[in-house]
Amino acid sequence: MLKICYLNVQASSTTAKKLLLKGACHNFITGGKNMNPFLMKFVNDGFFNEAVGEHIDAAIQNGESVIVAGHRSTGTRPFMANLMAIAKKTHPAVQVKKAEDLEKEAKYFLIPGIPNIDFEALIYDAIKIPDTSIISIKEPEQPLSLMKLFKKLNKEEGPTTKVFHQIECDKKDGVPFVSKVTTFSMDDKGKVKRENLDF
Repeated sequence: MLKICYLNVQASSTTAKKLLLKGACHNFITGGKNMNPFLMKFVNDGFFNEAVGEHIDAAIQNGESVIVAGHRSTGTRPFMANLMAIAKKTHPAVQVKKAEDLEKEAKYFLIPGIPNIDFEALIYDAIKIPDTSIISIKEPEQPLSLMKLFKKLNKEEGPTTKVFHQIECDKKDGVPFVSKVTTFSMDDKGKVKRENLDF
């Protein structure tokens, strides 16, 4: 059956228009698949298309970790805050303000940018905790390398079944958008695998 999607797309950059058009057409054809309304708002705003939204939605529903990466001018902070809100509604979650908060019971540790600490070390300590996941940020002020942390974890603890999704944000003509989505996982031999989402 042929479906035609005719839309009046309004956005302030070509990149945002393409994301908004692709996402909106996909939503018209698929019916939205009951995506979380927090994520659908980002789709409607052209921050990412529905393929990205569904990917993130599934990741959080499955209890997998999400890292939002980019300069804060690309909208990383409010985006991360919305992902944390979704996680809190679907899983037991703890907001991490200091290292001692990692001693609390939770499925999700919600770790915003925290100044004046070894941020990568804090993230690693959270990753080591069994049966938990994190939602956090990667930015110039709070750098971290998932590849480095995965390799360190394998060396010290052995292979892990944890899955991480790194959502990279950028901007063009002053308009922020999601530019890349990479899933990190590890096989039973400790080899780190990376897979980029095609969107």
